[in-house]
Amino acid sequence: MKAQDFIAIIAPMAQSEQRRTGVLASITIAQGAIESGWGTAAPGNNLFGIKGSGQLQATQEFINDQWINTVAGFRVYSSWEGSVIDHSQFLVENGRYARAGFFNCCSQLDYVGAARCLQNAGYATDPNYAAKLVQIIQSNNLDRFDILETKEEPKIEEDEDMKPLVYDADWKWDQLAKSLDGLYHAGLLENYNWAEQASKREINAADALLIIATMLARQNGVKL
Repeated sequence: MKAQDFIAIIAPMAQSEQRRTGVLASITIAQGAIESGWGTAAPGNNLFGIKGSGQLQATQEFINDQWINTVAGFRVYSSWEGSVIDHSQFLVENGRYARAGFFNCCSQLDYVGAARCLQNAGYATDPNYAAKLVQIIQSNNLDRFDILETKEEPKIEEDEDMKPLVYDADWKWDQLAKSLDGLYHAGLLENYNWAEQASKREINAADALLIIATMLARQNGVKL
């Protein structure tokens, strides 16, 4: 798989995990690239070489200043997305990474410092692991994915003709007072106090319901 194809697939997952856990997307992508050879060597969809009991796999480790061949157990996932999520969770749940300062560096968008913290905390035995991560990030401009876009709330354009109905409570009271005054002079409202109370903003919810019920009853010929 080409590097750019791998990046296009992993980047959205890595950014989603950065929002959830704080692990820099650039670090996630770079680690996946190193550990899986840009997605070409990921048995069991394990992109990050996280060990476990799902499968046995031949690997190399740097021990006593030399590379040795060994066989170890590794985790298995149903998809690359599952591997990306578990990678972030692995870093969160293993306190040695936080103690090494990894998440502090991530919060400052310092991928160089974060890479060094991963190595210092023992993520990999390769003594050049941090330098390799930084080189991949810089050569592919992966730190651009660390800048997460914030979602802005859509702006609602105000219609000047409708604004009084939505925002102007005084307008509503004035309209109610005028309506009650008109009903009184039309003979549909016996007590002018309703209009006066409306003009003074003194009608409560119960009064308003009573007025509405009275108007409806009279319009339908109900004697009150």
